[in-house]
Amino acid sequence: MTDKTLFQETQKFDQWWLWVIILGLLLIPASFFNWSESFVDQWTIDKIITSVLVVGILVLFLASKMTTTITDEKITVSFFPFVRREFFWDALKQAQIIDYGFVGGWGIRIWTSYGTVYNVRGSKGIHIKTADKQYIIGTQKEEELRSKIAHLLK
Repeated sequence: MTDKTLFQETQKFDQWWLWVIILGLLLIPASFFNWSESFVDQWTIDKIITSVLVVGILVLFLASKMTTTITDEKITVSFFPFVRREFFWDALKQAQIIDYGFVGGWGIRIWTSYGTVYNVRGSKGIHIKTADKQYIIGTQKEEELRSKIAHLLK
């Protein structure tokens, strides 16, 4: 038996203001380089490590994406490249779509009053409770999510 997808959403960090902040912070280490030195003399080990870290952080943000897939069997959230979780409907104590407000930032937020929060922006999502933990999976498509999974919400 194949499990038909009821809802799927992929979100990325594409807010313009976030990229201005990230690029600004990543340019700070470059400002410490002495650009008047010859190219070969300039590359000491600390500058190489700094450059690799700056490029690594930029690539990490470019590659990061959160994909939520919901079927009649389970909810799957993948926050690439960090985590992939599955929540089976029959193991959930509660599931509802809520406005959770600001939880201290975006990304993967742990130890919030809602448990672990996976979000990219906004303040709407599906709040789920298991036997011992709770989670929120953020969405930009609140109404579509609500209409497509209304029969599964507890």
